[in-house]
Amino acid sequence: MNEDQRDKTCREMIYRLVIRARKDSLISMRAEDMAKFMDVSKVTMYRYFSSKEEILSLVISAYTDYMRNMDMSSTDENEAILERYQKSFEQSLMINYYFPEHFLNDFKAYNPRLYEEIVDAQQFRFKQLGELYRIGAEQGIFYPVNSAIFILDDELILRRILDPSFLVQHGLPLEKALLDYYEMQKRKLIREKHLNVMDNSRIEELIRSFVAKNSRNL
Repeated sequence: MNEDQRDKTCREMIYRLVIRARKDSLISMRAEDMAKFMDVSKVTMYRYFSSKEEILSLVISAYTDYMRNMDMSSTDENEAILERYQKSFEQSLMINYYFPEHFLNDFKAYNPRLYEEIVDAQQFRFKQLGELYRIGAEQGIFYPVNSAIFILDDELILRRILDPSFLVQHGLPLEKALLDYYEMQKRKLIREKHLNVMDNSRIEELIRSFVAKNSRNL
């Protein structure tokens, strides 16, 4: 197996672990259970990873890479402000689903070194979003907002929407809850004349696909 194939296999195994273990504590998880979530034997897992610490480090790398690789403050004129806002909504949804609060708290409590990497990536993303909101307001597309509070709003509400007990308590289908939240956030941020010309089909399809793929795993 060449190096590219090996790297691809490693990424796929980490991806399966992140998806299937989102309700569990990776910090306290046994190696046998990690291998099970990866769909491989423990022996095979250790052919690709030298230790549990390496696996945890690669999980955090997947998280931080995703946080850093979606540039919200692009100056590319061909990428409209509204499209970049929609990218930010997609990113918020994926982060809050695949990396729930207990995931972050585990690393904060038990692995400060890796938690520092999480915080650095979060700060990078917050800065990018702040720039997006500032540029959008300067161009008359967004209302001026406190970016820190707007980002916090995303974190708190999306985490609740992705909590099955909240959906059951309020009789809400996940798809409707996410679509309603997207609509609510748009109206708080985007001026009406731009709302009227905004193409929402991409986000609507994203939410439908997300629900079809993940609703059973909540």
